Amino acid sequence: MTTRRGLRAPALVVAGALGLSTLLALPLASNPSVSADTAAEQREVKRQRAALAGQIDALEASDAEVSAALAALDANVRSTRAQMADAQAAADAADARAQQAEDAARATEAEIERLRSEVVSAAVDAYVRPEGDDVLDVFTESSANDANTRQALLDVANGNRLDAVESFRSAQRQLEDQRDAAEAAREEAESRREGLATKVSGYESAQAEQQRVADQVSSRLDSKLAESQSLAALDAQLAKKIADEQAAIAAQLAAARAAAAAASASRSGSGGSSGGGGGDGGGPVTVITRPDGLTTVRGITVAGAIAGNLASLLEAASAAGINLGGSGWRDSAGQVELRKQHCGTSNYAIYQMPPDACRPPTAIPGRSKHEKGLAVDFSVNGSAIQSRSDPAFQWLAANAGRYGFANLPSEPWHWSNDGS
Repeated sequence: MTTRRGLRAPALVVAGALGLSTLLALPLASNPSVSADTAAEQREVKRQRAALAGQIDALEASDAEVSAALAALDANVRSTRAQMADAQAAADAADARAQQAEDAARATEAEIERLRSEVVSAAVDAYVRPEGDDVLDVFTESSANDANTRQALLDVANGNRLDAVESFRSAQRQLEDQRDAAEAAREEAESRREGLATKVSGYESAQAEQQRVADQVSSRLDSKLAESQSLAALDAQLAKKIADEQAAIAAQLAAARAAAAAASASRSGSGGSSGGGGGDGGGPVTVITRPDGLTTVRGITVAGAIAGNLASLLEAASAAGINLGGSGWRDSAGQVELRKQHCGTSNYAIYQMPPDACRPPTAIPGRSKHEKGLAVDFSVNGSAIQSRSDPAFQWLAANAGRYGFANLPSEPWHWSNDGS
């Protein structure tokens, strides 16, 4: 795609070279006096950034990529909303001009009817009192003064008749021009309305894409917060770092949702909002069951279904000089208590409210792989594996798959039966 200046829109050209997070973070010019061409280029960049943001894998992406994607989607929603508002104003103005032109034409039509009556009256008067008779009457006057007066009145009467005819013709010509202007104005108004429909569609699409990604990020947030809770005993410092990072993303997510709700309320005129709260309702309560056959392998408790594989993995790692530790199953009772403190005590608040609706954000109980005993956070020397360059991670990356374990790419320490 090219702009009117012949320059390729930058977003897609550099996407492969820079990577998603770098691309989404590229600054836009903020000069309010930019040209129309530049403003159009900026809108296109925002649109393309949002398209890239929509392709993000929220669960596997880094916090920086998720934050950049949310920002790009929000910028696109704001941009399309502004375009929609401009289109609405232009359509309203065009409607007003069309209405004004049509009103002017109707006023002229009324004036023509009035002038038509004058012309008809003048024609009837001319027929009843022909000009020749009036001229002869002048000679019957008793004095020259009376004759002059009568002639002057004659001239005025005839002039008025001609003026009425000319005014009638002029009004007809004016009406033709006004009708042409009204037709053109109405065509412009219809065109503006079509343009408005396109902008509304673009805004609604941007909103839908933002909501779709927001839902993904909310699920990711739930997973990350649950992971923070699971790590609390293994690596408190890392657990706090994760919690702080997710709190920032939760705030960004909440702000985007609040803006979307306000915009929807403004458009509908209802002024209402769809709150994230709830009473004791909200659907069925999540049933949290203790995993069957919980087994502790070298200090790591997991579900019996993966205990044998974990034992084999740890033995193989030891043979390779990698002494792994870690944590596995986590009781959901503690998470339930946190939800009561941070979210509310209703069934909805504990088991269904989005984690970013709680203060502070808190994972929903029962959804973590750790609570099912199917995930392990591996550690070395008492600290969770935090780098993909760590020899322990590299060994796991090369060998864990043989034992049924897969890594969640955004968390080097987290391995589960399906990589989630």
